[in-house]
Amino acid sequence: MNLDKLIIRDATIKDIPEVAKLHVDSWNKTYNGIIAQDHLDNMRNNIDKKIKRMEDEFNLRKMIVATIDDEILAFSEYTLVNQFSKDLDIDCELCGLYVKNQYVGTGIGSKLFNYVVHEFIQNGNSKMGLWCVKENTNAINFYKSKGGIKVAEKKFELAGKEYNEVAFIYDLTDK
Repeated sequence: MNLDKLIIRDATIKDIPEVAKLHVDSWNKTYNGIIAQDHLDNMRNNIDKKIKRMEDEFNLRKMIVATIDDEILAFSEYTLVNQFSKDLDIDCELCGLYVKNQYVGTGIGSKLFNYVVHEFIQNGNSKMGLWCVKENTNAINFYKSKGGIKVAEKKFELAGKEYNEVAFIYDLTDK
């Protein structure tokens, strides 16, 4: 794929319906067989609720989208402070990075990741953290390839079931 036309920009509230669909589609593909199917089906069947929640929470974190010809191919959410992971010694957090299934492996995820890291460095942040579902081996390998050091593991509950997630930390002072 030629990424010459790729544009990374701040998301707008008008992007939320497309971003929400991308998020749900990504979860349904990535977590099929990992997360309970009834939860994945519920996400797909309640996309309007997802859109509403994302609109309501739009200002809680920063969001960027990667587009080609105005089609959103990927998005990422992040915070310039440690807003959600008080148990980690970090000062910024990558909250999520999602790429449309047909564009996984094209380099778009790396471009988004690098963009967010650059934003953190420009903001004066020095330690980025993120959490990832432990069984999501593609994401685990991606985050390791970007220099992440696994520092923690914990359980989380989703729709009444327990799952494991792992935390990665990145030293941004050597970037």
